[in-house]
This record gives sequence, structure tokens and C-alpha cells, in this order.
Amino acid sequence: MAFGDVGGAVTELVITCQTPASGTIAVTKGDAVKLTGAYIVDNATDAEDVVFGQALAASTANSEAIPVKVRGVCILDYTGADPTVNGVAGVLASATDGSVKAPASGNGVGVNVKVDSAASRVHVLI
Repeated sequence: MAFGDVGGAVTELVITCQTPASGTIAVTKGDAVKLTGAYIVDNATDAEDVVFGQALAASTANSEAIPVKVRGVCILDYTGADPTVNGVAGVLASATDGSVKAPASGNGVGVNVKVDSAASRVHVLI
């Protein structure tokens, strides 16, 4: 079994959400998303917004249904300093849409399990 392989009956939780009813939508598959309403998600984030999950499909349309991974290992792009892997630290949204960052204070969301500095990607157990 390779690192990151997960076994068992349930390894991820994916729920159907939708994009906002108005405004510009530019969600890319793999983006970190925040919850903005009842099952409404958006990748347009401000620094330190709480990450809800990872978009598993792209969307450019308003009120479009998209699958979002809300539990499991999400591999997300990050900006700024490398996130910490210490068993408690997670991430928060960055000011770059769809990306995350190490929190300015506190532990953030989830638990970082791997950081790929060369690719600026972090594996987070959400």
C-alpha cells in the first residue's frame, strides 16, 4: 500500500452543492471552496476564510450543481509559507481564489499530512 492510499468502506464524503445564483463564477476542478449559503459554495475567497471542501468539477455558471469533497484527503494549491505538518495544523483560504495558506494564528481547518513545496500543494485531511 502506498502512502496516501486509504482503505475501508468509506474514505471520502462528497456532497452536491451549487454555485452562487449571481455574480461571476470561475470554479476550477480541485479548487478549495468556502460555504456562502445553504449548500452554496464559491472559490472566491478572502485570506483566512474557512475552507469547506474541494470542488470536484469546474463551473462557470450560476446556480450550477457541483460535487464537493467535504471529508477525506484534499490536495490543494497553497500560497505563501509552507503549511506545517505536525498532526494538528491545517489550512485556511488564501486571498488567491481556490487556494489555501497556513493560518496566521490557530490551526485552521483539517490536518496537513503532506506538503509538496516544489509544486506548492498541500495534502489536507478535512
